[in-house]
Amino acid sequence: MPTGASQRHRTLTVGFFGTSIMEHLEAFNAGMVNQGDLPAVGSTVTVEGWRRRGWVHRLALSLRAAWPHVGFEIRNHGQGGATSRDIAGIVERDQATGADYDLVFLGCGINDVWRRFQNRLSEAVDLDEYTQHLEGMLGGLGSTRTTIVMSETPFGPLESPGVVAAMNAELARYNKAARAAAAAHGALFLDVWAPFTAAARHLAPADGDNPVGLWSDGVHLTELGDTLLLQQVERLLAEHRIIDRLLDSPLPDRGSA
Repeated sequence: MPTGASQRHRTLTVGFFGTSIMEHLEAFNAGMVNQGDLPAVGSTVTVEGWRRRGWVHRLALSLRAAWPHVGFEIRNHGQGGATSRDIAGIVERDQATGADYDLVFLGCGINDVWRRFQNRLSEAVDLDEYTQHLEGMLGGLGSTRTTIVMSETPFGPLESPGVVAAMNAELARYNKAARAAAAAHGALFLDVWAPFTAAARHLAPADGDNPVGLWSDGVHLTELGDTLLLQQVERLLAEHRIIDRLLDSPLPDRGSA
């Protein structure tokens, strides 16, 4: 493959549609970024805004480090608290603008289930409606060159208390439907449920006190959980040579797509 200027100008557009697991907002202050000029311990700083971090941000850095001659346009549409109903609307509005993607990550379902257990029934999305939304999103993203449907991470800490076990049993049904929808639309499916379950069981001490866990609150991920999710994504990309395949194939004719 040539390494000249023409190759360096190749750009891949990567989209993310999902929940807070993809959005991953963090408080930001410019004075806390420079390693050589950090505020003193005990100082007071003002939150100047929120910025997206988490596994999506780290994946973007990893891609740029591995393919420095390629431009990666990252569009993170993750939204905290979103159900599949909400995300379907985000995808629809995005596609109405004529947006095109080389690679898309799509994940939803955890809030669909959680809202019912929170007794927020008007926001909850049952399995049939969830499946319809997922099918519609995959159809709407049909021009995307590669789509990866991600299973949801389980609720922590897996089986205890009993309501968590019930939530996970229900969420597993949604993940099964996501796998089937991905197969029907020729999309890849990334199962993060199994590695999360295995890791959580190894990390949980016998006394139930788990200072090094995967979840900060049973839903959102700690840095360790975020790292595990990133590893699963990177493994799938490597196993299928997804980035190389996207670069090796001819550029699509966006005008006639």
